[in-house]
Amino acid sequence: MGTGFDCFSPLLHTLNPKITGEAMANRLLLKSSMSEQGFRNLSEEWWHYTLVDEPYPDTYFDVPVR
Repeated sequence: MGTGFDCFSPLLHTLNPKITGEAMANRLLLKSSMSEQGFRNLSEEWWHYTLVDEPYPDTYFDVPVR
């Protein structure tokens, strides 16, 4: 995807022009696939998506994880 693990630089911006080739193609594939399913990308983080029509936008769920 064009960056290493835990990279927090401008390179992680979804459409950063310094990311090319297969990495950019993968980012665009993820972006289009997620958009088709109703998610919006946070442009500063290629992996960050939010459901556009969130059914509970003001609700925080406290779910135990075991």
